[in-house]
Amino acid sequence: MGDAAVPVARVVRRMATGGRSGTTGISRVAAGARRGTGCVVMGTGGTRRAVLRRWWDGQGALPTTPAGVEWCAVAVVVGVRAVNLAQLAVAFPQAQAQATRPGVFAAVLGGYLAESAVVAVLVLRAGSYRNRPLAWADTGAACLVLLAQPAFSSAADRTGSWTAFGFACTLSTAVGAAVAFGRRRETALVVALLAGCYLGTSLDVPAAHRSTVLGNAVAYAGFAALGRLLTGYLRRLAADAERARAEAARAAAETARLRELERQRVLLHDNVGVLRLLAGGTVPAALDGPLRAQAEALANRVRAFLDEPDRVPDGATLVGAVRAAAGEYADLPLEVVTDLADGVVLDPATARAVRAAVATLLANVRLHAGASSVVVHADADPDEGEWEVTVADDGRGFDPATAPRGFGLGVAAGSALAAHGVTVHVRSLPSRPPAPGDGTRVTLRGALR
Repeated sequence: MGDAAVPVARVVRRMATGGRSGTTGISRVAAGARRGTGCVVMGTGGTRRAVLRRWWDGQGALPTTPAGVEWCAVAVVVGVRAVNLAQLAVAFPQAQAQATRPGVFAAVLGGYLAESAVVAVLVLRAGSYRNRPLAWADTGAACLVLLAQPAFSSAADRTGSWTAFGFACTLSTAVGAAVAFGRRRETALVVALLAGCYLGTSLDVPAAHRSTVLGNAVAYAGFAALGRLLTGYLRRLAADAERARAEAARAAAETARLRELERQRVLLHDNVGVLRLLAGGTVPAALDGPLRAQAEALANRVRAFLDEPDRVPDGATLVGAVRAAAGEYADLPLEVVTDLADGVVLDPATARAVRAAVATLLANVRLHAGASSVVVHADADPDEGEWEVTVADDGRGFDPATAPRGFGLGVAAGSALAAHGVTVHVRSLPSRPPAPGDGTRVTLRGALR
């Protein structure tokens, strides 16, 4: 009896404090939920390498996280500028030939290429473009390029020519400002500076080109507005997705906690029944030995649960689960028939649930039924694709419609099995003297593997 009482107390303490077993399970489930969504917490360098590796391996989309949105914004800003510079590279020979001062043209272009390379490296290393000083520096460089256009291009070449490359290449600066600045007035100020510099250096263009100049100036505002709209929307979506992932992780952790609590309650139920009989002091001498042996077996089960709660045996079978449960109730007038279930293999977790349910049902027979005969029968029907286990007794029985279903029958033989796809059917007729009852029959059914 001492062996059984100590583990029970230890389990009760664990239930009260959220002990090692439950906490570990919760941590694992919560971590699994985070991993399943692709939201892995890591340093900036690790995130950058992981994103680039996924893209290089052809695994497609960026993660739907705030970090993924920032990477998308970086790709857009750097990509727009890279495309413009690639177009300029194709047209470079002709653009330089048309330049009024080829040396100045080459110097301005070289400086802008160097500045663009620095910006690209910094934002790619950071994985985001939220750096306000860098955005202002890029704006300053863009304004200098625009103001330098008259120094190497004629008025006729300020529109429709790559000699005056400033307008096309500085559109990415307007997009970058929309991404980098949180305040609208800062973005609007950048647009005003870019448009003002462009218009100021285009006053001497031919009259036929002035409408084109005005249209180009409006493009700065349009690119900035579109960049801000898209980036803001994606950031809100990512924030909502992040909250949903956090809620899913919390729900998974709570589910794990409740399942762990249920496992503990199932285990304690059988222990309490045995301890109650032993503590009552009215146990017949013939039952004292079997009850103490069962108490020791239950104590060992509790110890195993505390030491390694998630370990389950390999190669579990229905016959093994049923006979392991019945072996703990040698004091009952018990007949176990399992010939028709030979070869039925169960998932290890299902086998553990079946064993616990059969043991709990037999404990109920011992405590409440007063039966003179108990039969545990296991069967399998390949045609129906089902197996079943029946626990039947000829005891007092009860009325399932009116009698309160205790934890041992309602949860251990119901909810715990439902998680593994096993159904429970109860048939019981109460005795009404002088007519005896038909006892209780509980049937467990599951699908063959």
